[in-house]
Order: sequence, then structure tokens, then C-alpha cells
Amino acid sequence: MGQGQRSHKGQTERAGTRRPVMKHVIIGASVAGITAAARIKKLSPEQEVIVLSGEGVQPYGKMSLPYMLSGMTWFANCTLPSVDGVDVMLNKYVDGVDTVSKTVHTNDGEQFEYDRLLIATGTSPFIPDIPGARLPSVVGVRNIGDIEVIRKRIAESTQKRVILAGAGLVNAEIGDALVKLGIPVTYVISSDRVLSQIVDREASAIIEQSFAGLDVELLKGEDIQEIEEKDGALEVKLASGKVLSGSCVVYGKGVRPNTGFLKGTDVRLNKGVVLGRYLETSVPGIYGAGDAVETDDILLGEKTLHALWPVAVEQANNAAGNMLGMEMPYGGDVLRNILMVFGQTIFTGGISTHDEGDVYRNVSDGEYGKIVVKDGRLRGFVFVGEGVNNPGVYLRIMRDQTDISTMINPVLNGTISHVDLYPSVFKVAL
Repeated sequence: MGQGQRSHKGQTERAGTRRPVMKHVIIGASVAGITAAARIKKLSPEQEVIVLSGEGVQPYGKMSLPYMLSGMTWFANCTLPSVDGVDVMLNKYVDGVDTVSKTVHTNDGEQFEYDRLLIATGTSPFIPDIPGARLPSVVGVRNIGDIEVIRKRIAESTQKRVILAGAGLVNAEIGDALVKLGIPVTYVISSDRVLSQIVDREASAIIEQSFAGLDVELLKGEDIQEIEEKDGALEVKLASGKVLSGSCVVYGKGVRPNTGFLKGTDVRLNKGVVLGRYLETSVPGIYGAGDAVETDDILLGEKTLHALWPVAVEQANNAAGNMLGMEMPYGGDVLRNILMVFGQTIFTGGISTHDEGDVYRNVSDGEYGKIVVKDGRLRGFVFVGEGVNNPGVYLRIMRDQTDISTMINPVLNGTISHVDLYPSVFKVAL
């Protein structure tokens, strides 16, 4: 059966409809995995659901890791709710799937049979293969263990400074957390600006101004060539010949979906697991949700990775319904990011790193706004500063491809609201 085709037939079913009992195995205890498990049990409580987690702790929200590091919250506050009737098995690292016998294999020799399988394995940080990259004090922030390594190294090292390889989303938040703790940081970035994957040059310049007065060193156009443990600290050699000393190195130079266990199967892979309209893979009975999968992007008109918590939740709910035989198409989403670092709120979406079509800017006193419009439709935006009044409205405008020709100013100034989009509805409601 080809990509996008269904492995079952029939009309949409209502919740509560009696269904045959099947074994549902979910690989990954991420928010996508736990959400899907909860949805399956809610729709059909008699179903057998097993979640396999490669970690040894109760499932938790990975997006909270920087806040755990800064002390703004703690692990117990970030755990995901348990689901009655769902068996969450810890320390079960999946290293293979047999799509013929329908079995999942873990590295401790166990096998789990399934009727329906969900891939919710998330991503892992990319760490280049250079001398010293496998030292215990070189990490990429993926789980709570990485946060514990950073804390331990700062406490025990003769040097407190943390070296951040890359200035993308993750390291922006990690750097902000460390600065809040009074820990100096050095960014080593290959490009000539911060957050180059989500904002344009003008926005990067304003964000970099936020470093003024902070113990933040920014080294642009640099790459780490070698890392060595020396005298209770790390010695980091750069391509320019410069040598840095620090407690640990945190890599934040992109991520890779965790799909290695699918190599050799018929599951179609690109950057991530490629999914069809019903969030099913190229192999019938195997579905996906979350950061490890590629789904349709409404603006780009192609499949891409959408590594966002709300997207993972929506995909998980849809995938769960489809695993039960319901017809729940997934319409895709749009790329966007929102974060608060170094005293700035950064909100981006769609085309945000370059200019395309009609571009409108608003720059004033450390604040920046830009919208990209084509044929009257919002194609992208960047806001740096206090943010916008209603972030959800921007996503609705892009998803629905609303004509904003008469609303350019409120969209650019961050004041657009649902009232502006649907005045007649609100007039009746009021």
C-alpha cells in the first residue's frame, strides 16, 4: 500500500463505538506518545496500550529543561500525567522494528508484538565527530540527564564558564538559563549572527544588543575543532586557533529525528518519518506523531518537521483516532517559534529569515516587527521585543490564508485581534 493510502476502510466513527481489541505499542514517552496513549484509552478503554521509554524516569515535558536548569521550575512539576490502563515501560530503548512479524525489539533483548504502532521518538542533538566530542562533559540538551551533567560540571570544574556550540533555539534558552544563575557563557557560532535559522539579520542585531551588560561572549564565524579534558576543565580549540576554557560544552547546532531503529524497514524516511494525510507511514498500521515526523506545511506546500508541543499534541490525538480505525485527516501546520530570552520575547512564523514578496517593517527603540505579505496573504513574520497581543491570531491568519490587505497596520504593530478578523460575529455576540 502506497504513501497516503489507508490500511482500513469505513466511515468516521463516534467515540464509544465498540472496536476490536488490539495491541497498540507506542515508541517514545514524549508528550506525543503519552497524549496518544491517553486518547486511545479514552476512545476505547478496552484497548491494550504499551508505551516504551528509553529513559528511566517518569515521562516529562522536554520543553521545560531550560527552566529546570535555571531553577524556575523542577522535575516534579514537569512530569506528564499517568494514564489509567497504560503500561509505561522505562529503560526500554528500541533498536529495531520487524514490520513483517509486527514486533518491536529493545536493546535488552525483549520483543513486543503490535497490531498498531506509533512512532513518537523525538529528536537528538547533533554533535559532530571531532576529537573529544564523546567526553562526558560534552552534551546536547535532550533529557534531564543532560541538565544534571551541566549542573555537576559547573559545580566541580575549576572553570565555571559554559561554552555553547551554536546559537539556535535550544542554546538561546540554555544560555539565558545560565546567565540567570550568574554563570558566564561563550557562544561559538559558525554563522555571523544568532538565531539565524528563525530570524533575519535585523532581528539578530537587536537580539545581540540584549547581551550588553551580561557576561555573554559571542564568537562568530568560528567552529570547535577539538575538545580536551585538562586540569579539571575543558580546553576547547577553535578553527581560528583560539583556545577557550570552560566547565562543559553544550551543543545546540540542530537536531536529528530518532529514526535509526527503522533502517532496513519499508518505512519511508527523509529527514524524519514521512507521514500521509492520516498520519500513517508508508507501512500500513504504523503511525507517527511529534518531532520525529514530517507532515504537510500549509505555507511551504511540502512536508517538513514541525518540532512544537501543540503540534505534537494535535498530531497525537489524530494519530490515536486513526489507529482505532477512525477517519481523522491531519491538515498540516505552519512553522513558528516563540521564546523569551535575555529580556526579549521572540515570535516568528512562516518566512522569517529573509525577505520575499511585500515586506513591512517597524523598528523602534530595541523593538522589531516584520511581516511578509504575498497576494494579500500573510506569509511570515518576526517580532522581537514585548511581543504581540494575540499570537494565536497570526497562526489562524496563516493557516486560513486570510486576506489582510486592509489590516496591514494592526498586523505589523502586533495589535490584530479576533475582533478584526470576524467583526460581524463579535457584533452579534455582544
